[in-house]
Amino acid sequence: MNTDISARASALRARLDGAPVDHARFTGPPVDLDGWTPEELGVIWGALHRADGFGHDDPERRALASRLLAQAARAGLAPVLAGAVFLDALDAAGDHHWQWEYAIACLACLQGEVPAGTAAQARRILGEPSHWAGYPYQAWLLAHLAGDDAPALFMQEMAAAHAREPMPLTMQEMALLAQLKHDSLLALAGSRHSSFWNRDSIGEPDPAEVLAGDAAYIDFARTILEQATRHIAAIHDGSVPYAADAAFSRHDTPVLARAARLAAYRDEAWFAPVVTTLLPLACVAPGTAKSAPSQSLAMALGHAVETIPTPESLLALRTALEQVRHAGIRKKLERNLKPAERALAERPDIAWRAGMPGPMGKRRQAVLARRLEAGYAGEVGLALAQWRTLREDADIDTVARSLIWRGGDGVAFMLAGEGAIDADGQALALPEQGDISLWHPLHASMQERAAWQALVTQRRLRQSVRQAYREVYLPPDDGGAPFAGMLLSIRTLLGLARREGWRLDDDEGLSRQFGAWRVTLLLEGRIYPGAQGACTSGALVLQERVASRWRVVAPGQMAPVAYSEACRAVDLLVSASAFALVEEERSAQREQRLFYLSGLETGPMVGMRRDILRQVFAQQIEAGRMAVEARHLMVGRHAIHLATGRVTLDGAEVVVEVPAKGGKLGAVPWLPHDEALLEKIAGLAGQLLKG
Repeated sequence: MNTDISARASALRARLDGAPVDHARFTGPPVDLDGWTPEELGVIWGALHRADGFGHDDPERRALASRLLAQAARAGLAPVLAGAVFLDALDAAGDHHWQWEYAIACLACLQGEVPAGTAAQARRILGEPSHWAGYPYQAWLLAHLAGDDAPALFMQEMAAAHAREPMPLTMQEMALLAQLKHDSLLALAGSRHSSFWNRDSIGEPDPAEVLAGDAAYIDFARTILEQATRHIAAIHDGSVPYAADAAFSRHDTPVLARAARLAAYRDEAWFAPVVTTLLPLACVAPGTAKSAPSQSLAMALGHAVETIPTPESLLALRTALEQVRHAGIRKKLERNLKPAERALAERPDIAWRAGMPGPMGKRRQAVLARRLEAGYAGEVGLALAQWRTLREDADIDTVARSLIWRGGDGVAFMLAGEGAIDADGQALALPEQGDISLWHPLHASMQERAAWQALVTQRRLRQSVRQAYREVYLPPDDGGAPFAGMLLSIRTLLGLARREGWRLDDDEGLSRQFGAWRVTLLLEGRIYPGAQGACTSGALVLQERVASRWRVVAPGQMAPVAYSEACRAVDLLVSASAFALVEEERSAQREQRLFYLSGLETGPMVGMRRDILRQVFAQQIEAGRMAVEARHLMVGRHAIHLATGRVTLDGAEVVVEVPAKGGKLGAVPWLPHDEALLEKIAGLAGQLLKG
């Protein structure tokens, strides 16, 4: 390590350790980790966590450590730990099970051999054996690191837990751990969701991904899934007595779900008959009872399908929804269906293997359109031969003929008769090689977009996936935050976000993956499931997956189509849940009014805006210069969104300057409180009419 860099790390470590300073209030120059190497971070890693664990007796050091750890997490920085530095990092861990995750993370950052003294640290961190069985993967790894009698004590604790509440599959897995690779053990022990995986885990490293490369665990996964399938079938044929929700232990269902995810990652041929039997039968009791053999397995498998679907597992989920009689299970599985369809579109190599099951008709066409649109952000393509085969399906061909496609050479076309046409309606030859993907407006110039819009209108096509008039979003030139500063109804926001596949991140906001990218909408306020009232939208945080970590990127560094689709999804959230613009002035009375507004449905608010605008601009509407639609105020080819005030021209955002004192609706005395957005819409409309 460079001497100057070592000095920098050593100085910060001394400061974190509480080195004396010249004055009690001196905290030193501002510190950040930009430009730090993983080796430097390793030098201070233990000191950072010790300082972060302090009480209020030293708030300066704790605040500094907390800020630096947050910066490292945002930047995806991980330390390199070796020798004495590794032991120092372990020393920062206490002997409480909630700090085991930190110790496992240190082990994952270890470079080189395990240093002498590690066993003693591991035994100290393990503490008393009484709670080891509650965190088996972490405890197993630490016990084997500690050596001596720790592994035997661990197995004794597991045997005692098994005697209290039988968990045969978990015990089979424990017996297997000694055969697994080190990376597999770290994946199991290091995952916060190793005990239960749900939709909020999507986007985080999945231990099943690592285990999918371990031959020993692959064999184990097949064994226990086929074993579970035989058991559930025996319950249904009467060979095994039925008891509601007793087919599997609550400890065993996460093991089965992890095995299912592993099989889906690998797209194992044996998985199809297993999941198409296991999932539906786990949801339905023999006979006519409304109970189920295993609620926990049904929901765990539903999450597994959502996390990494295959055509067969998605079909099993639909079958389960058709058969299930338990209202609670149905509600849970319905939440898995749409995100699973979206995730399957991200696997084009297998997504269409089973075609589009189900009876022909509009419902099937709608499912097809959703699957196609789900791959938009990742610009997912289909092999030419696969695309041709799919078109042999009448429903698929009907949808395909309404869409604009893009060949491997970048040429856009629509199907017409037995051939194809371009945006000007001129005949083209169908592609003979390369992948076929959906065309996006960002793939074309403004002139080409206008030509496609004219052609779609002329042919009176109803596109199953909106393309010609699809909204497009570009990174702001000024680096601003396009969706910041809106007051949002928390109830409406969270309800829609869950349906659309967003996850609620603690202390940050809502995040969702778009292809290889993750987008987070920052929120201000107390946001949690079931919360009431309002919150304020903030900036967007864009991240790119680098190995197992996320790295923050600027809007211009994100793939243009992915950025546009992400912003379109954010706009939907903001549009549906916004009821006013944020103003600087705050008062107790205004806060009460905002709380009242946040409890109202957004639909009636937008309806009220429509009614007001129809009255204010009655003459212009009658003259045909304006039109009020369900979600937009149309001024010629311009559209002003009634929930956000965003202005677009044929789907592309445009900036309209409004005079600071113009466009007021003072003549309407019954305006609702805090309808600054309505004022903005009126001002924008006035400016567009002048243009």
